[in-house]
Amino acid sequence: MELENAGVQMLINEAIAVGPEDGRLWIIGVDDPHYYGCDDLTQVEAVPTDAFRLLLAHTPEMFHEAAKAGIDLYLTGHTHGGQICVPWIGPLVMNAACPRAYTHGHWQHGGMQGYTSSGAGCSMLPVRYGCPPEVTVIELAQTQN
Repeated sequence: MELENAGVQMLINEAIAVGPEDGRLWIIGVDDPHYYGCDDLTQVEAVPTDAFRLLLAHTPEMFHEAAKAGIDLYLTGHTHGGQICVPWIGPLVMNAACPRAYTHGHWQHGGMQGYTSSGAGCSMLPVRYGCPPEVTVIELAQTQN
C-alpha cells in the first residue's frame, strides 16, 4: 500500500509495455508463487511474441513456466541468498523449490536469463552471515539487428 501511495505501479498478474514503440519492453509481474500460489502468467499471451519480456516474480520457483511462456529475463528475490552461508558449503536453507543455482545471482534456464538478488534485508531471523546484502543494478540495452 505504501508503495502505491508513493506512485509505484504494482503489477499483480499484469503486463505493461514501456518505452518507445520501436523498442518496447514488456514488464510482466506476477503475484507471489511461493506463499500464495496466486501467480498467473496467462497475461503473457497478450504480449507480442517478438517483444522483450521481463518477468518480475517474488521467487525463482516458476522458472519452468516462465521459460515456456517465452520470458527473456526473470528477475526475482525471496531467498535472501540463503541469508546464513557457511564457507565451502554455502547457504544452509534456500526456502525455494528450484535448483540451488537459481537461488542467488545470475542463472540461465534454456534461452531465459535470470537473476536472483539476495536483497538488502532479512527474513525470519534478523541476521546475515557469509551472505552480504546487495542492491543489484541491471542495465538493459537494445541491440541492433
